[in-house]
Amino acid sequence: MKHSIVRFVVVLLASVLPMTFALHAQDESESIFTIHVVQRGETLFRIALQHDLFAEQVAAANGITDSNSIIVGQRLIIPLATVASDQRLAHTVSAGETLASIAAAYSRTEADLLSLNSLESAEAIYVGQELVIVPGETEPETAPTTIPSAGADSSDEIEPLAASAPGIESRLSFARYGDPIAPFLYKVRSGDTLFEIALRYNQTVDALARENNLLDPGLLRVGQQLIIPGIQLPRLAQDLPATVEAFTIDPQVLETGRSVRIELRTSEAASISGQFLGRELRVIERDDARRHNIIVGVPMFTETAIYPLTLQLQPAEGDAVAIAANLQVVGGGYGYQTITINNNDLLAPAIEEAEIERLTQLMSGFTTDRYWLNSLSLPAAAAMNAVFGTLRSYNGGEYNRYHRGVDFAGAPGTSVLAAADGTVVIADRLQIRGNTTIIDHGWGVFTLYAHQRETLVEPGQVVASGQVIGTVGSTGRSTGPHLHWELWLNGVTVDPLQWVQEVFP
Repeated sequence: MKHSIVRFVVVLLASVLPMTFALHAQDESESIFTIHVVQRGETLFRIALQHDLFAEQVAAANGITDSNSIIVGQRLIIPLATVASDQRLAHTVSAGETLASIAAAYSRTEADLLSLNSLESAEAIYVGQELVIVPGETEPETAPTTIPSAGADSSDEIEPLAASAPGIESRLSFARYGDPIAPFLYKVRSGDTLFEIALRYNQTVDALARENNLLDPGLLRVGQQLIIPGIQLPRLAQDLPATVEAFTIDPQVLETGRSVRIELRTSEAASISGQFLGRELRVIERDDARRHNIIVGVPMFTETAIYPLTLQLQPAEGDAVAIAANLQVVGGGYGYQTITINNNDLLAPAIEEAEIERLTQLMSGFTTDRYWLNSLSLPAAAAMNAVFGTLRSYNGGEYNRYHRGVDFAGAPGTSVLAAADGTVVIADRLQIRGNTTIIDHGWGVFTLYAHQRETLVEPGQVVASGQVIGTVGSTGRSTGPHLHWELWLNGVTVDPLQWVQEVFP
């Protein structure tokens, strides 16, 4: 019976990668899982090793009887921990989720969640809101409500940024000036190390260990919350107007090279405009102009600092109202890589600048229709051998370039797949990216597929998610056969794997 419940939830959440979640069952304890997508060359043993498990544990969680039967692209449940049935379990609402989808994920009913959280209707939830799933009498170890810090009493509680009761406080995903300064808490993800977390937030390992009273910096738990000193959470510059029912920013601390969701909900129809990081924001109006979504890409070389977000709200009647908030931007913690290229001509700055200028102009386009529905799919059934954001040195030069996408080490001729529905806008040969296909997915989102041996689609052609659009090759500035995959958001390159792991907006 337990395996049946697991398989049901995996099918239900098949588009979410990798997401940690809990299954509500009638057992004495509940399991917390993450999802792992099998890559080329992986074995059940190697996958289990990545998560500090035995192969038998992964096999049991997925009902696998033959360890050699896993295939590329298969989604595997990775058990991370257990939660006793008397422990409190909560869920933070992500963009795109509904009360119905959350209830189904935990095998609860909408009525259960409405009652547990004192909600008047299913439409009352908002991004960033914490919903009680299991009231419980104790708190889970992986999500402590008290975070000890150096020199502080271990019983001191961290106050939440927003109260759960109705009213102005529950409408905000951040604090206002004059409110007590709450610490920024980082939730440990699968595969994190303290060194990588320190690098991302310009900290030292020792500083983080001292701040969080970590006796062994090498021991971190998935879901563990760490205090990151010196990081400021978003803060409003003034009260929100009465017409604003909700204002959320996700994530609350922005990282270079990653995408951010901003949402306003208004009680009446209104138009929104705004600016952030020197750019005009594209605002998506939904629900009869009462729901306003903005998706922002933070450029890679944005300096670590606090930047103003300014919005103008124009109601159907009356004067425009200004809304201002200050947002913290930090580095993404990207690494370094040295590349050797035989064709030095393709390293000429003028060639690269001309290609980037052409792509930026094209990827700054905006269509009001959205063609993707869930998270994006991976564009090749092959192992990833280079990630987004790595600072690169070519032929011994300076680390003054960064990797704008994700690479898949596919054999020549391997199928290249569309990551989501959309319209082909380019199928052309570029100097650096070689044979390249670009797909417009709407709302300023474009994906790019480079170094292909051949392209199998034409400009203007409508493609579906998973459709074969080309084959892996080594054209352009390439060191060997592979697929280079980029995602552009309103003219800014961002980490495409975030769009595989999360649902936007």
